[in-house]
Amino acid sequence: MDENRFIELAKHAIGMGYRKPYRRNGKLWYRPYRNYFATNVKSPDYELWIEMADAGYAAFSQDGYRAFFWLKREGLDWLGEKLGMHIYDEED
Repeated sequence: MDENRFIELAKHAIGMGYRKPYRRNGKLWYRPYRNYFATNVKSPDYELWIEMADAGYAAFSQDGYRAFFWLKREGLDWLGEKLGMHIYDEED
């Protein structure tokens, strides 16, 4: 597993390139405005997302050649730990 590449993909999936984390009570927090990543099954990113789903960090649905992935709470916690912040999950 290429951990750095997954971090990039996971950040993109939750929109971290468009919004910045904020600081509250001395801690960094981030509230995603989305949580999905769409890809084609022939993309190299697809294989990485499948690895993360197998590890329990992501879930997905597939329709033919299209696949949609999203981070589960475990994946958000993992990413937050790597980035040193708490990442909200709108479903929690």
